[in-house]
Amino acid sequence: MNWRASSLRRLPEMVVATYRRNHLARNSGWVIIATGMNGLLGLGFWAEATHAFSTANVGSASAMLAAMTFASTMAMMGLGTTALQILPRADDETWSTAVNSVVVGGATIGLVAGLVTAAVLPHVSPRLSFANQPQVAVSVVFGTSVLTVATLLDYVFTAERRAHYIVIRGATFGVLKVALLSLLLLLGVRNATLLIAAWVGGSLITSGSTLVWQVRRLGRPHRYGVAGVTTYIRKWLKILILHHMTSLGDVMIPSLMPVLVVARLSSVASAHFYIAWLLASFLLAVSAAVAGNLLADLSYNDEPMARTLRRAARLIAVLLLPPVFVLAIFGRSVLGIFGSTYAAHSYGILLLFVVVAVPDAVTNIYVSVLRVKGEPHKAAAMNFGMATVALVGAWFFMGVFGVAGAAWAWALAQAVGCGYVAVDAHATRGPLAPVSIGASRWVSDGPTAKLGDQERARPMATVDEMHENGTVDRAPNWTPVSEKQ
Repeated sequence: MNWRASSLRRLPEMVVATYRRNHLARNSGWVIIATGMNGLLGLGFWAEATHAFSTANVGSASAMLAAMTFASTMAMMGLGTTALQILPRADDETWSTAVNSVVVGGATIGLVAGLVTAAVLPHVSPRLSFANQPQVAVSVVFGTSVLTVATLLDYVFTAERRAHYIVIRGATFGVLKVALLSLLLLLGVRNATLLIAAWVGGSLITSGSTLVWQVRRLGRPHRYGVAGVTTYIRKWLKILILHHMTSLGDVMIPSLMPVLVVARLSSVASAHFYIAWLLASFLLAVSAAVAGNLLADLSYNDEPMARTLRRAARLIAVLLLPPVFVLAIFGRSVLGIFGSTYAAHSYGILLLFVVVAVPDAVTNIYVSVLRVKGEPHKAAAMNFGMATVALVGAWFFMGVFGVAGAAWAWALAQAVGCGYVAVDAHATRGPLAPVSIGASRWVSDGPTAKLGDQERARPMATVDEMHENGTVDRAPNWTPVSEKQ
């Protein structure tokens, strides 16, 4: 009995120790919590909108926000993914320059991407012609820029193992956009333009507070400025482009599909599709969160890739299966929150998304594997291939199956992606082959600094060596198939 009592007393200490030691699980958990909280607050936002606005207005606004999300991804230019691998072992000067490059580069390129989006959308479909209105165009331009900076800051928090900051930022944004929407409704506003404005206004206030408060609490000496930003981007341009192409292919489907549904069918059909996608985002976020933190985790530690991947697979299984069953069983009831029309037309789409969450996890993790192995070109090709199959297939399938055709096309794309994973993994002896992650090759020799709760030295590969490799982080004990032949 004494040993049982002792074990019970030690249980809290063991839980805390495990929490601190398992960075992958801890940070993935925080990202998933952030996504869940954003999703719940997003559900509140859209539930309020669907009851106060017409279905056509909801469909048009959701398509516009999806286009802004895609434009924001275009503007990130690989800055976030590159930061995941640079920041963990960067000295203070490199760290500050990288963060400034994320903020300045993201904001500037985001403005350009927003301008292009505002100019192009009216020509995509007559149903999006309201983007010609000055107030809508301004919201799109600044909304794209702010969204770009906010997303890139999440990469910084992930790299620094402070993913709980993502929860704080997301919760603030969610509460603000719901509050602003409620204020507009109290003022009697009932159009898609102000619906977009509420979303953009919440994002703007949140991002400003993140820059002022959260970044400064990371414990690294930092001053905002433009010095060194151009040099940083020029130095890492090849790496930025490779990572950017991979990320761009990943978000083409969720960002462009609602716009495609509007253009092919109607704003009403887009609303039915978007709400189902919004619910499914809880599932899709699990593997995406683990995959992103997996890349950051491998940039800190020298350990066999097989061990880390097994931990990641177990973590995904534990986190993914419960919500899969919940949405499959109670999804129609949840959709009923938005109205009977969504429960009737969106449930079948939601079921397809639930099934496809499993192959989506496989492709997400394999993207991180390819990046760590020094093959971001393969990751980009795989994501672009899946996006092409999904978008082109959706255009044809929607002509036959209606809005459900978009979901079937995405399922087909994931099946193609898993097929590629199987072939490539077999050709390269599989991703679980022992690989030493050379994260210690990142930053120039210098004193150690406390990162998280560990002291780590910071040796770094030269810029010429990284440019020769064509990647930011090639595992030194791994040889590509092309070099073996």
